[in-house]
Amino acid sequence: MTRGPLLRRLQGLRGASRFVGAGLLDQVVIAAANSANTLLGGILLPKEQFGALALALAVGYFAMYLNRAIVGDVLLALASRYDGEPRIRLARNGLATALCSGLVTTVVFVVLWAAWPNRGEIDLHQLIWLAPFMVPIMLHDTARCDYLADRRPDKALGIDMVWAGTQAIMVAIMVATHTSSAGGLLAVWGVGATAGITVYLLRERRLPWQGQPLAWLAETRHLSSWFTITAVVAQVQVLAISFVVAGRLSKIDLGNLRFVQTVQLQPVQNLITAIQSLLVPRASRNAAAAARPGPEGAEAATALRRQTRTLATAFAVLGALMVLIVWPVVSWVLVHTHKFSEAAPLALPIALQGAVYLLQVPFTAAMRGMHRARMLFLQYVVFAVVSLSGLTLGAEYGGLHGAAWGLLTGSTAGLICMVMLYMYAVRWVGPPAGSPAPARPAAPQNA
Repeated sequence: MTRGPLLRRLQGLRGASRFVGAGLLDQVVIAAANSANTLLGGILLPKEQFGALALALAVGYFAMYLNRAIVGDVLLALASRYDGEPRIRLARNGLATALCSGLVTTVVFVVLWAAWPNRGEIDLHQLIWLAPFMVPIMLHDTARCDYLADRRPDKALGIDMVWAGTQAIMVAIMVATHTSSAGGLLAVWGVGATAGITVYLLRERRLPWQGQPLAWLAETRHLSSWFTITAVVAQVQVLAISFVVAGRLSKIDLGNLRFVQTVQLQPVQNLITAIQSLLVPRASRNAAAAARPGPEGAEAATALRRQTRTLATAFAVLGALMVLIVWPVVSWVLVHTHKFSEAAPLALPIALQGAVYLLQVPFTAAMRGMHRARMLFLQYVVFAVVSLSGLTLGAEYGGLHGAAWGLLTGSTAGLICMVMLYMYAVRWVGPPAGSPAPARPAAPQNA
């Protein structure tokens, strides 16, 4: 190999490593901002207050991830195929849609706060602290997806560091002044998001109301409709876990479950989110290129299959190592922590659940890249039904420990279903034999 091509390859590798490094670091930062509420709540608050905080966060995450399905996930899967004005128009219309989602969610949270009965184990009155901040939370989540779709994870890292830094300063003040509360932790989370989205809007010189939500829905309905209904199923499943555990067991049991999940499972889920944000745009471009006839299409189809196969092997090994290392460490820490010692038996099933989620990552990324939204919906239905059934039966006959093993059963069923659907879908990736060369995908048009 001559010196010129070798230098270009080395420069390409350095650029790729910076891209991946910025993407992973960005997810670490935003994960710290999102998980700080649960971790600090478990440490600083009495267990009754912590259970109420966990329930409010579950509802808040439900709304945020539903908005991500409508806007953020579509930006990653669709906008990553375009450059220039078409991508900018998608981002502008996505911001306007997120603004509408945030306003609707604010109204819903205020109504729930005013109308929910102030008794029983299921307490939603902490939602009032989240209501004023749902608009900036959803706008920030959309902004970082815009940067990731445009292959600029360093920019996403910048606004996420503003969020996390602002939140950390306010939490430190709250701890120093001994004013820690569930409402305070929820409020500083929202203030951090407000700071982050402000930097984005100033940097990009955009206003959320400049876009057209109706145009967004018209341009992206082939993905956003299925992504949305899939997210509804997924987030209803997550939210139902909180309500089932709090209703059939207690708020204290919910606090125990959420604390162990935050310590053990949430870092895995954050890693998964980071990897998906890097893999989906690449898989989407490969899937689009695979439809072209000739060697270019065949090479892109092979690249998509190779990426999935290689990462599945790597994540299987990583998941096994994680269980062998993290499970005994977390179990030992919980046993020697009097506040959560009764939650120690949850460490094993939750560690196994994290390993299952890791193994599923490359298959999910490939399916999103291929725009197999209907199949993703089917997979989530199977996962949700088996998971909630296992949770309910496990809680009935084995308490909180049985509920955790029931959730693992649902995750395993979801993995098996995802692999089977991927194996079916990938058979149709590649240029059709004898087909004429198709034109490049047309840029999305305004409605």
